[in-house]
Amino acid sequence: MVAAQVEAEMTENSRQALVGAIGGTYISLAVVDIDEYAIANFALLNSADFKSPMEAIERYIKSLPRVPDKVGLSIAGTVADSKARMSHLPWAFDWNDVRAVTGSTHICFVNEFEALALATPTLGNYELISINKGAIKRTDPRAVISAGTGLGAAALLWTRERWVALSGESRLATFPQPLAHEFDIAKVAGRDGFVPAGDVLTGRGLVALYDALAREAGQPPATLTPAQITKMGLSGDDAAAVRALELMATWLGRFAGDVALHYGATGGVYLAGGMPANIAPALKSRHFLDAFEGTGERHDYLADAPVHVIKASADAGLRGAAVALANSLPVRSSNVRRLRA
Repeated sequence: MVAAQVEAEMTENSRQALVGAIGGTYISLAVVDIDEYAIANFALLNSADFKSPMEAIERYIKSLPRVPDKVGLSIAGTVADSKARMSHLPWAFDWNDVRAVTGSTHICFVNEFEALALATPTLGNYELISINKGAIKRTDPRAVISAGTGLGAAALLWTRERWVALSGESRLATFPQPLAHEFDIAKVAGRDGFVPAGDVLTGRGLVALYDALAREAGQPPATLTPAQITKMGLSGDDAAAVRALELMATWLGRFAGDVALHYGATGGVYLAGGMPANIAPALKSRHFLDAFEGTGERHDYLADAPVHVIKASADAGLRGAAVALANSLPVRSSNVRRLRA
């Protein structure tokens, strides 16, 4: 009886992992079951409150009755095996730093956009806002575009055994010159010549766009946040804010369509990050889909691609970190469930 209880407890404990999404604005942490990807003990912390992610993790684990011996972290930055460097904060750390704080025996780092891509097969309909239902093609490539503090994209590919994610540096891609009836992008970027997409399709890009539109309309200068601009635009209280959301929906749609074409993402396009979730009503307008689908052969290729907004990217990032961790474990040492198509 005692032996059976111990064995059951060990089996249960072996399924638990500490997962985190280390972002430029927020750090989310939780304990996850890597069989079912169920999240518990969720905490959302402000990155600015800490000198390093280890400090945040150390504070968090004090609230846990037991610290899991496996850790998976989604990183908003570059990941090279055991090392990670943040894109928007002066933080660099490695597995040894995590091990020193948690005592964990197995650690996995994954890029934030790859984590979001890995999470998409685990998402239920209630976790998504449908922009275009499209045709479900379960094993076709998928794409994730995340827009918030920064911009990035990743693809998810089925390999006949499991899903594999890959990402690049989409934020550095050239932002295409808007059509003549839209808006001069130089007035948003504040310069002529090369404008990276990451300077436009982000929260700071929305602020710059609104400021430029308000100036043209002769409105007095105002210091507004992306959330304030979004609220005014969705309510219709401010013409410049309404136009800013229309243009952002158009430009994000065009960029998302380009990413889908590059990756062949007929299996689905998922919009993640704070901005798509906050401006979802604007994305449901034809501004987004018309730009996403385009015309001619582009339209024929993309019209049936499902497009969804992920409601809670923090949860998805944690789940993606758990999937990456599960994939990194030796099969013989774990009964973790591998994601299937």
